[in-house]
Amino acid sequence: MRNKEIRAIYEGDLDKFLDKLELLELLEKGELVCAVCNEKITRDNFRFIFSEDNEIKVCCNSIQCYEKAISKIA
Repeated sequence: MRNKEIRAIYEGDLDKFLDKLELLELLEKGELVCAVCNEKITRDNFRFIFSEDNEIKVCCNSIQCYEKAISKIA
């Protein structure tokens, strides 16, 4: 998948977006984890998706994880 910058998506479009990235099934099975702290990602603690080293990664809603992930991609 080519890297593209996506600023935001509507919450109602999240499942479709995650499905395109092949992450929806992982989320539903409880197998999607934060790239920073390895906490299981749920719909309640999902913060954002980012690309690092040509991999799609996700981040939980912990402010510490968010700051670490942002510092990696900024």
